[in-house]
Amino acid sequence: MISPNLPSISLCKCIVYFHDGNSRTFYSLDKTHKRAKPNQALGIRRLEKMLNVRFKGLWETAIIYENQPNGKEIAKYNNGIRLF
Repeated sequence: MISPNLPSISLCKCIVYFHDGNSRTFYSLDKTHKRAKPNQALGIRRLEKMLNVRFKGLWETAIIYENQPNGKEIAKYNNGIRLF
């Protein structure tokens, strides 16, 4: 079950801009089970998999940030290609 307070406990967030003009924010799932320590690398891999499998061909730009008030940019994608 996914936690209802996911935006407050996630280590990363991904803002996705779709071809139709919409945008959505997704939060990372950083744990393998309830009592596990959060793992940022796992959360980033899961966000990348979501972009490349679930939303393949539907989005134009995606940016992964640290989930903090002024979090730094971790990765940026444009049309399925990672820019950095």
